[in-house]
Amino acid sequence: AARNEVDLQSMQVPIKYRKMQSFHKYYSGEKIAPILTIFVGGNHESSSYLWELPFGGWVCPNIYYLGHAGIISYKGIRIGGISGIYNERHYNLEHFEIPPFDNASSRSVYHTRKVDVDKLKKTKRPIDIFFSHDWPLGIYKYGDVVELVKRKPFFKQEIDRNQLGSPCGMELLRYLQPSFWFAAHMHVKFPAIVTHECKGNQMKYTKFLALDKCLPNRDFLQILEIIESKPSVTDTDLSYDLEWLRVLNSTHFVEKLSENEIADIFGNDLKIPKNFERTAPSLLDNAINAAPYYENLQTTVFCNKLRIFNPCISKDIFHKHTVCESNTNPDKISIEVERENIKCSETSHELDLGNKYSQCISLNKNSCLSNPINPDEIGIDEI
Repeated sequence: AARNEVDLQSMQVPIKYRKMQSFHKYYSGEKIAPILTIFVGGNHESSSYLWELPFGGWVCPNIYYLGHAGIISYKGIRIGGISGIYNERHYNLEHFEIPPFDNASSRSVYHTRKVDVDKLKKTKRPIDIFFSHDWPLGIYKYGDVVELVKRKPFFKQEIDRNQLGSPCGMELLRYLQPSFWFAAHMHVKFPAIVTHECKGNQMKYTKFLALDKCLPNRDFLQILEIIESKPSVTDTDLSYDLEWLRVLNSTHFVEKLSENEIADIFGNDLKIPKNFERTAPSLLDNAINAAPYYENLQTTVFCNKLRIFNPCISKDIFHKHTVCESNTNPDKISIEVERENIKCSETSHELDLGNKYSQCISLNKNSCLSNPINPDEIGIDEI
């Protein structure tokens, strides 16, 4: 989702891969996505743009981002997802990254956080479809692992150590038990069926499908037909999920609300407004001097309406933003942030919490890819 050349600088890939593709044409309005598309973030994104939409929103007309984590609905089908990939070093931290991102924070910004997993685990109602970028840890046990290793022999070592995939992904799969779970990241097509414990006499299972990357002669596309939960619903708009709105309000509230109060505020109309507006200039605008981040009206309107704290308002996020010089310690990045309302979670990492300042230390010696020797993956440590 790179809108201009400046956005490319927040994409954690080797410089040779930082090339403008076609998204800017959809962002500028030159093209319109022909099919309604919903997505979660991975580990090679334009993080400066997605940072503007922590609770989700339209990145361009007809393409909707679920945010760090989110649940919405379409024709009664409940759709959830979580962005990023797992990294133990940052899992217990809040989303402390602030643009413009340096080399370390442009990596940690796409690491999945426990706070988002915990929000999803506050939900009780069934989910039909769930998206993640990373595979759930151990999902290979529920499919043809022999064929998987045959196609990707470099997976074997991580499979033998039970390290292939995301631990929090499997935690969510077991807790949420969605009917379908779709993922990516490993650049190979892999189906699996996970059986859950029976409740009464009813068997519950999740159909998992990961697809390959988009290249000729690769299995990157599969069409599935999913029965609508509410066939009588003719509206093709996306809708907010009332339970998820309550969870967001309960975890980010400025004013705490019940589900009934939230429904009243939204006028019992949970349709997601088609309120996309360009924030940054596009490539077509010759955006040489584009800013590293922008306030997004979608996030502002959503937070104000739901009575929750907006993490993207600069005056609330930071007063100072200082990064240690690389010649001081190349493996330690210190971000000093003045915050009135945000606190980083207590972790075993080096973390010094003060009344107004919190220092988040990121240790980035190792690659954050779950599979750094995958020849199909873009190695972020490549020069």
